[in-house]
Amino acid sequence: MSGALRGLRAAQAGIGARVTAAVAALPAPIRGPLANPWINGLIAVLIAFALVSFWGGGTYDSYVTLLLAVYVIAALGLNIPAGFGGALSLGQGAAFAVGAYVAGILTSELGWVIWWTLPAALAAGFVVGLGIGAPAGRLGTIGLAMVSLGLTLVTTDLILELDSLTGGTAGVSGIVPIVVPGGEQTDSELLLPAIILACAYLAYVAHHRIRHSRFGRASLAVRDGEPGAIALGVSPYRTRVLGFALGSAFGSLAGGLFAYLSLYLTPNALNSQLSIMLLVMVILGGAGSVYGPLLGALVLTLVPLELTAFPGLNAYLYGALLIALMLLRPRGLLSGTSAAVPNPFAGRAAGTGEPDAGKPEPDGQAPVLVARGVAKSFGGVRALDGVDLEVRPGQVLGLVGPNGSGKTTLLNVLSGLYAPTAGTITLDGENLVGRRPHEIARHGVGRTFQIPKTFPGLGVGEHFALHRRAGVPAGTGAAMAAELLRAGGIDPGDAAAMRGEGGRLSHGQLRFLEIAVAVHAGPRVLLLDEPAAGLASAEIDKLAECIRALAAAGCAVIVVEHHLDFIRRLVDEVIVLDLGTVLWKGPPGELATADAVRTAYLGEK
Repeated sequence: MSGALRGLRAAQAGIGARVTAAVAALPAPIRGPLANPWINGLIAVLIAFALVSFWGGGTYDSYVTLLLAVYVIAALGLNIPAGFGGALSLGQGAAFAVGAYVAGILTSELGWVIWWTLPAALAAGFVVGLGIGAPAGRLGTIGLAMVSLGLTLVTTDLILELDSLTGGTAGVSGIVPIVVPGGEQTDSELLLPAIILACAYLAYVAHHRIRHSRFGRASLAVRDGEPGAIALGVSPYRTRVLGFALGSAFGSLAGGLFAYLSLYLTPNALNSQLSIMLLVMVILGGAGSVYGPLLGALVLTLVPLELTAFPGLNAYLYGALLIALMLLRPRGLLSGTSAAVPNPFAGRAAGTGEPDAGKPEPDGQAPVLVARGVAKSFGGVRALDGVDLEVRPGQVLGLVGPNGSGKTTLLNVLSGLYAPTAGTITLDGENLVGRRPHEIARHGVGRTFQIPKTFPGLGVGEHFALHRRAGVPAGTGAAMAAELLRAGGIDPGDAAAMRGEGGRLSHGQLRFLEIAVAVHAGPRVLLLDEPAAGLASAEIDKLAECIRALAAAGCAVIVVEHHLDFIRRLVDEVIVLDLGTVLWKGPPGELATADAVRTAYLGEK
């Protein structure tokens, strides 16, 4: 069985490679426009409209085509919180129902024209998504799933309870597109198809633009590694809430179009199974992929209809199809999620290792980061106990100590991931205690981690388009970031390498990528947590060279490291921690001869 499965996967990979090669072989004047969502989306919509015109607006084939377009809009919307953001959202069916009933009631009861009802449905979905996402955004993945599923169930109950408005089990009828205020239904059979397909086109383009925006990159970063996203100034909470609201707006617009397509609404047509079906569309097509929801909607709309011809076998065939797809493509039919961005190193003298022009010289006098009496307790455990430190512009400060001495905890407190139990922390005289970690990052405190917190679903170049620092000149640190990438074996001038997903890189490449992104952001203070871990000797030498160049450009650097030779040749001053307290402080040359250090760190007496 395993051999057959490997054979199927190899065959599938071969087909994918041939398709990719065929697309790449197209002439550039054809390949370029086809990659443009404004153009390829317009081509698809025009083909669909031509088919509907040929079949007739009232035929079954036309209905299926337009229903597919409606589901595409809803699936694209769900891909924003669930695919980009990684949230297990089961509430898209509720947004769909809200939009359907808003459009249906406004049309049948108040006689609103379709140009007003669809924006109203869109706005209603956004407001509902914002209202639900605001409290649910602070919960984990499972909590958000439960809240969103509860929203779907409550929506169905509300439809039944508010029968004077929604018609209850009797439903809402008389939903026809009115184009002129006070007018009647138009006689044109192609008006509604044109509106549905136009909305699908706009939703597709908007979805594409969202993915290529900073918000889209931030959503994938939060999905792939929240601590790393925070270190680049991304607010996970705001990202989740906005993603949920935007996805609900898409779903509600789809529901409004469904109301006009169906002409009649009942609660049975808008149940929790719709939420599950839309989520499966996203997962099957490829969560986070720009085109995945389109393919997922196509498969889950058309395949069940085709299998109705086999009433005794359709359930088995449908299940076997899904199992085969999950075995062959566990990440979905289209698993690629990276996107191209303008090369952040284009037009710069990358690879010189020299500070950028205009970078201020190291002050050498006033400390940029000062911590006084910092303490941190976890229950009855005192991880930090009255730690004092300060670091000046251009200075490299080393933190060493045995395992459990509080080194990483101190970095977590300085970067805001942990709130200190006591003490003060200031950056350029401004208090950092009480600020959220992403706000501290935006004020210029960069951070790397023991295990690189990069983002598997983002392209290498997209990592550099994520960070947001306050008051940092554009391009600061670009030369050193490029040098770090080269040291990790990534060519910053290679478009294919910069487009490649982070999940395909080796450990050493991820290590250099994480540091390069932090350096490129131009931090005032950079906190490095065991940056040399897992690197070869030549890579460590290059890393030390880049850190010294960064310090020469005026950045203050704090390095936590167990590699004592690396520390001795890199830092200007060393602080030794033991059981959460400062055991010793001094120049790196005296580290090995200090009796207290030899006892605590090296176990000697």
